[in-house]
Amino acid sequence: MKKLTILIVTLFALFSFTLSPDAASPKVMWDNLVLKPGQIGRVTILQKNPLFKVQVDTSGVKLFDPVRELKPGEVYRVYGTKTIQGYAPLFDVGGGYYVIQNTYPNLGHLKYETPSKAKLKLLNK
Repeated sequence: MKKLTILIVTLFALFSFTLSPDAASPKVMWDNLVLKPGQIGRVTILQKNPLFKVQVDTSGVKLFDPVRELKPGEVYRVYGTKTIQGYAPLFDVGGGYYVIQNTYPNLGHLKYETPSKAKLKLLNK
């Protein structure tokens, strides 16, 4: 009986320390995607589009290094937007990676959407 009590107390202590506060907080869903802190929108890839890593070389010039090709139907969270002079708008998808919006939006390479103000308010509680 004493061993069983010790086992139960040990398991309770183990599980109580491993649960994070994030696990207890409710998730804010946006369609079938969980809305994350800092997220301002999402892009849905409609046609093949490259994923870029933006790097600055020693002379201060920004280099767009293609990482891979994104396939139609893929959805990415957007954490920021950036416009570099002479280039189309860039969508920050995290980790230093960017998707470039075509300068002709009616070509439909990707679709940018923002969550409702109500969902953002729930997220920032």
